[in-house]
Amino acid sequence: MNNTILVVEDSPVQATLLRRMLTQQGFTVTIAKHGQDALSQLAQQSFILVISDIEMPLMNGYQLCRAIKRDSRLCHIPVILLTTLSEPSDLMEGLNAGADSFITKPYDDEVLLSRVNFLLTVEDAPSQDSEISVLFAGSQYRISATRQHILNLLLSTYENAKGQNVALTTAQMELKRLNQEIEQRRQESERLLLNILPKTVADELKITGISQPVKFNDVSVLFTDFVGFTSIAERLSPQELLKELEIYFNYFDSIIEQHRLEKIKTIGDSYMVAGGVPEPNETHATDCVLAALAMQQFVEQRYQELTAQGRSCWRMRVGVHTGPAVAGVIGKKKFAYDLWGDTVNLASRMESTGEAGKVNISDTTYERVNKMFHIESRGKLKVKHKDDLNMYFVLRNKTELEASVR
Repeated sequence: MNNTILVVEDSPVQATLLRRMLTQQGFTVTIAKHGQDALSQLAQQSFILVISDIEMPLMNGYQLCRAIKRDSRLCHIPVILLTTLSEPSDLMEGLNAGADSFITKPYDDEVLLSRVNFLLTVEDAPSQDSEISVLFAGSQYRISATRQHILNLLLSTYENAKGQNVALTTAQMELKRLNQEIEQRRQESERLLLNILPKTVADELKITGISQPVKFNDVSVLFTDFVGFTSIAERLSPQELLKELEIYFNYFDSIIEQHRLEKIKTIGDSYMVAGGVPEPNETHATDCVLAALAMQQFVEQRYQELTAQGRSCWRMRVGVHTGPAVAGVIGKKKFAYDLWGDTVNLASRMESTGEAGKVNISDTTYERVNKMFHIESRGKLKVKHKDDLNMYFVLRNKTELEASVR
């Protein structure tokens, strides 16, 4: 039983791929390099099907198809044209040439095999070629083909379009997935950037590529520091130490967010916060003191609980000072928003000269907040590298004090 297919392809790679695919399906395959070579092969042996490329030297696929369909000895052999051409005029020329199927490259192997099996099993109803006029893709064509050829070509063209639509849909879905992934990564990058920099500063960097330093005439700076940190830390494993610090600093983060403050940095066990930057406001001193009280309340409560369990635990000093400062971004690879000036130094001195469990504030901060808090004067205290300074302990919010009395 004859099962030999003639493949007409001038590309050795394409010819080899076609031969391999058809051979795996049980067919015998003969290769011709162009149309004239194919006609020579057809004259020498019998074939059940011709699969031909269109763009070839010496004789193209259209010319080969016409020659086969005009030869009474060969016209019964089905012809499949393979091509990268997909214009309406190409399809019409394929019909006029008498092609039984027209498949656009790149094609799916299953699509090609289905057309091969169909053409080898269907019986072409006897029909005379008739010349008809058709309107296709906005242009008028006159074609000469049997109804069966028209139907076969119509179906194969539809199959090509369907495959291309599936590929397009798949590509669109993949593009959508990639866009979603890009957006997720952008949002993650945005979130990470906002964890490092204030939003207005991050926006300035994204737009201009630089962030200009700004002088603020009035800001409040808060420092915290754990008492006895080193001695307790030495008794903890690295994992235990980081876990403990994370408990405190994560809680501090939530407090400063609640009070609209800006976390500047952590330095070992010290935590630095600023109010009134990068957006100036009138409440920064009050905001810092409220945050400081909330921090101390959390640390003291945890100290009581852990001490009752026989565990070592830190207490904390907090200092706040109000005054002018310069704020800006330093670094090119690892950005950091920071503050500079004597206000920062004095805030640090307020912390270091404070006491565990207390909130120590300077004279300038006291002037801003004394109407809102119950405050105890400490008098003038000596400060390293400075003249003696007035300091105060903030004991309690006056609103809370009045509520407890009632």
